[in-house]
Amino acid sequence: MKKDEIRKKILESLNWRYATKIFDSERKISEDDMNVILESARLSPSSIGMEMWKFIVVNNKDTRVKLREAGYNQSQITDASHLIVITYRTDSVDNLTKERIERTAKVLKDGQGNLEGLKSMLENSITQKLADGTLDTWIKSQAYIPLGIMLETAAMLDIDTCPMEGFNSEKVDDILNLKEKNLKSITMLTLGYRGADKTIDYPKVRRDFDDVIEFI
Repeated sequence: MKKDEIRKKILESLNWRYATKIFDSERKISEDDMNVILESARLSPSSIGMEMWKFIVVNNKDTRVKLREAGYNQSQITDASHLIVITYRTDSVDNLTKERIERTAKVLKDGQGNLEGLKSMLENSITQKLADGTLDTWIKSQAYIPLGIMLETAAMLDIDTCPMEGFNSEKVDDILNLKEKNLKSITMLTLGYRGADKTIDYPKVRRDFDDVIEFI
């Protein structure tokens, strides 16, 4: 595909997608397409490479019914083809840092002793965030990066989505036993194919380019 075709496809996909409220419960996403969407989440960038997230794909129908109750009875939770609960990790930052070093050493096939510079950078960055009180916000905000990438990947595959924050996170955490896994839910993503939704043909409401983009 030529670059001008790629540009066109990206913008067409973003203009086509919308927060789908009504899904066709009979249509299912193929395993191949779902694997691409999930892989795009795994490959998402994260601040200092910490990857402080986990994606819970909920296939169990009974569990999804319970999650619908925790989600104020929003039909997307049960009717969409797939449901992903996006969580962030709550275990200690020391543990996350240690894991990051070990993961890097394994991938680079290098000894951890040669990664002292990286270790120092990670520790200094986290220490600074602890000092200025931004650590919690920083950890939570990372989870929205893969959410955005999954939205675009799905749109490129002509798959509908609805990102959701309207749910009782405490109830969701209890249903999925997240606390014992050192995880906390922050948002959910439903994926599938649009059904008889009257909002499909609504024009997209966005601020003008010049209102949101400034060149200096």
